[in-house]
Amino acid sequence: MPTIKMAIDLGTMFLQYSPCLVHASIISQLQHKVPATYGRLYGALEQPLSQNSQTVAFSTRKMAKVTFALFGFGNMGMAHMKNILTSPRASVKWVVRNKIQEAQKFVQDYSLSARCTTPDSLEELYNDPEVNAVLICSPTSTHEPVIRDSLLADKAVFCEKPITDAIDSTAACYDLAEKVKRPLFNAMHRRFEPNFCSVREKVLKKELGNLRLIKVTSRDLAPPPISYIKTSGGIIYDSTIHDLDMSLWLAGSQPESVYVSASAFDPDIASCGDYDQVVVTIKFKNGVVSSVENGRVAPYGYDQRLEVLCDKGMLQVDNKRSGLVWEHLAQGSSVPPIDSHFTNRYPLAYAAELEHFLDVMQGKAELRVKKEDTLNAMRLVRACQKSIAAKGPVTMET
Repeated sequence: MPTIKMAIDLGTMFLQYSPCLVHASIISQLQHKVPATYGRLYGALEQPLSQNSQTVAFSTRKMAKVTFALFGFGNMGMAHMKNILTSPRASVKWVVRNKIQEAQKFVQDYSLSARCTTPDSLEELYNDPEVNAVLICSPTSTHEPVIRDSLLADKAVFCEKPITDAIDSTAACYDLAEKVKRPLFNAMHRRFEPNFCSVREKVLKKELGNLRLIKVTSRDLAPPPISYIKTSGGIIYDSTIHDLDMSLWLAGSQPESVYVSASAFDPDIASCGDYDQVVVTIKFKNGVVSSVENGRVAPYGYDQRLEVLCDKGMLQVDNKRSGLVWEHLAQGSSVPPIDSHFTNRYPLAYAAELEHFLDVMQGKAELRVKKEDTLNAMRLVRACQKSIAAKGPVTMET
């Protein structure tokens, strides 16, 4: 019975990746029966649009399933592939990978019908009428041409951040998406993490009074390879941008000024002109202050915490731990370690952003990460870089 074997194999694969994704697949299959519960579990309930957001009328088609072409098959490509395979509303027909043998092996091992190709052989993919959307997880330098070619081929685009490495070219990609009336989604996954969504909902409703302070801690277990550092655009653009975007998302206001302190303790990182420890202080026009601390090294795990201080109290999101068993002995107590990798910390966020994109494709929702959201985060990154260069506070450009 090959169908049962396929289900068992996929279940084994998901367990090896993250137990949460097995539960995600079950919830996904029940979505049409319990949409409210599904939304709460994934943090995917639609939030009110920001005051400066713009609504673009995209061309949507009635489709039971969205068929993807997946560009890139590293950590994020694998994460998205697994989520697509657990969703009854999505499938993958093409996988694009320089090292095509790796993609072919995955497809063969799990008896998938997807076709594999390389970045220099895309004409058949772009001309495939069954492909509704592309999902881009390839290196940043490939994003702009893939986005443009996909939009011009009438494909919607789901893109891992960044859209491009420059504000002007990013704006141009959004303008093209608006022109051809196809969605362009910048996958800022922190906006889809269930606990962060819960905090934002409470802030919007002023359940604890007015917002005063945002504190974001984001530390990697270990730095990426130097080869990656050299092409990453720097820690602010590569990593801190997630926390800057979350600060913008929570503050509900435009930044007024920014000040960054940055150090490089690793000489190899310093030789690249980059930093491995930064602290960003943002003053918003509504008076809210955000403190973002971002580091490349935290030997105890992937440290991801959030605090929000309001008039009447504080909201806090702690780290996700690898287990629930705490040990207490006469000599002392021990707790399970926190997760060590982003794919284990944010599986529900990745699943939720995919389901949101499918909702957009099927005409059930508007994009929750819009052009101005993306550009505002990039402008804040640019201000941070200016602050580092000036060694002092920088006033945001109007």
